[in-house]
Amino acid sequence: MRLGDNEWVEVAAFDTMPAAAVARGRLEAEGIRCMVADEHLVQADWLYAIALGGIRLRVPAAQAARARRILATDHSDLLEAPDGGGDGGEG
Repeated sequence: MRLGDNEWVEVAAFDTMPAAAVARGRLEAEGIRCMVADEHLVQADWLYAIALGGIRLRVPAAQAARARRILATDHSDLLEAPDGGGDGGEG
């Protein structure tokens, strides 16, 4: 896919829009321009997600390798554990 002078490539595909939005936000936080393809079509009828190969996240080709590395990095070890009580840690 070409937009302007850049070629855009798919770096990930998702089954749900929330998952795609989280990944998009992660890339944007790192300064990588990105776009989500087919999000509106899939929202109209989620069965289209299967036929289309999911909700696709695309970035400029020159940033694809960096974007894939960012998306593959697991930062869950940086989260603090809830402090007990079963109420999500707010008590």
